[in-house]
Order: sequence, then C-alpha cells, then structure tokens
Amino acid sequence: MSTDQEKQKLAAAIIAKSWHKALDQGIETELIASTAFSASISALVKTAGKDATIRIIKRLIGAIEDGRFDH
Repeated sequence: MSTDQEKQKLAAAIIAKSWHKALDQGIETELIASTAFSASISALVKTAGKDATIRIIKRLIGAIEDGRFDH
C-alpha cells in the first residue's frame, strides 16, 4: 500500500465494516458516531496537538454548514 488515497480507502472499508457490525449488534447510529468521533478527536490531539485538531474541527464545521455532508 503506497499512497495515502489507498490507505484512506482501506481505512474507510475497515471502519464501515465495524460500523455495520455495531449496527447489527443493536447499537444506535448516534452512539456509534459519537464514540467514533470522540476516539478520532483523542487520536488527533495526541498525534497532531490541540491547535491542529481545533483547525481541523473548524474546517469540518464549515463543511457541515456548507452542506458537504448532506447526501
């Protein structure tokens, strides 16, 4: 696996599989999402620091407000 794009596709597939497994176990979507989000934020703070994490979150807020996640 050589590119970030390939790694991102693999990571997305792994996460999707785990997400569906949790749904199959009766865990609600909102609980899965908030848990995944919290784990992601914790990992970002540890690896990138608080300031970088805040910048990422601000970009995500903008993307949400712009409707980029509306499917």
